[in-house]
Amino acid sequence: MRPLCLGLALLVLSGQAWPQASPPPAAYTLGVFPYLPPVQLERLFAPLAAALGEAVGRQVRFRTAASFEAFGAALQEQRYDLAFVQPFDYVRIAAAAGYLPLARRRQPLVPLVVVLPASPLRNLLELRGHPVALPPPQAAVSLVFRHALWRVGLVPGRDVTLVYYRSHSSCLHQLLLGGASACVTASPPLRLFEAKRRLQLRVLAALPALPSPLFVAHRRLPAAERERLRAAILSWHRTPEGRALLQQAGFEAFVAATDADYEVVRRLWEELGTYEAPHTPALPHCRDDCFAGGRGNGPGVVADAGAARACCH
Repeated sequence: MRPLCLGLALLVLSGQAWPQASPPPAAYTLGVFPYLPPVQLERLFAPLAAALGEAVGRQVRFRTAASFEAFGAALQEQRYDLAFVQPFDYVRIAAAAGYLPLARRRQPLVPLVVVLPASPLRNLLELRGHPVALPPPQAAVSLVFRHALWRVGLVPGRDVTLVYYRSHSSCLHQLLLGGASACVTASPPLRLFEAKRRLQLRVLAALPALPSPLFVAHRRLPAAERERLRAAILSWHRTPEGRALLQQAGFEAFVAATDADYEVVRRLWEELGTYEAPHTPALPHCRDDCFAGGRGNGPGVVADAGAARACCH
C-alpha cells in the first residue's frame, strides 16, 4: 500500500496525475468587404463564420473594415485568415497577397443601374447631365459602371456626375431621397434593401456580368483545412440549415472557384486603365473623411472636374 501511495504522490508532484486539457486551437478571422454597413454585415456573416468554424474545429471571427480602401489595406497586409472579397480586390490585391480561391456565388455579379419607378430615364445615354450615386470608387459595380460609360461615349465626371457613398445601402437610400437620378448596385444588396423598404426599384440597365464575389483562404492555412472549408461552403445549399444561412445573407448557392475564373476581371481592369489614364475622371482612392456623415447617409464624394481632387488621389 505504501509504494502505491508513494507512486501517486510522485505523479502529483510531477504534474502527471491527471491528463492535461489541450488548449483550444487558435481562432481564424473572416474579413468581409464592406459593401453594407458593419452592423448589417455582422448580422449576415457572423452565422456563416460560425459554420466555417464548425468545419475546421476552431472559432472563426467575423471582421470587416470602415471603408473599401481600409479593407484592401488589410488584405494586402494579410490580416485575415479567410475573406469574402469582391472580384477586383481579388485580382488587384488578394491573389498577390497569398489568398487562394475557395468558392464563389453560383450567380454572376451583374451590376445594376436602378432608378425610381417613375423616372423618365430609359438607358445609359440618358444619364448625361445627371448625378449618379455609387458605392465607393473601388467597388466592383462602380468600376464596371465607369467602364460602361466610356464604352457608350460618356466621360465619367464630365458628362455624368458620380457621387460616391460608403455602401450600397447608402447609395440606394440617396436615390429614394432624390439625391441622385440613379444608383449603381447589385442584386444581393438590392434585394435586401427592397425587402426592408417594401418597395421595388426599376432596373435602368444591367451591365456586363462578372464572376461573383468569392471566399478566399490564405495559403498559410493547412491545405486540408482549406479543403474542408471549401467543402462546407459548397454544401450549404444542400441542407435546410445551410439554405437558411444563405437566405439570410441574400445568397443562393456557391460553386468552386479558381484563379482562371477571374481572368475576365483582369482584362476589364486593364481596359478601364487605358480609358481613364489620360483623364482621371473619378479617381479610385478616396480618404475616409471624404464621406461626409461618417456612418450615415450624408453627401458622398462628387467626382467632377475638381471636387474630388482634394479627397482622392
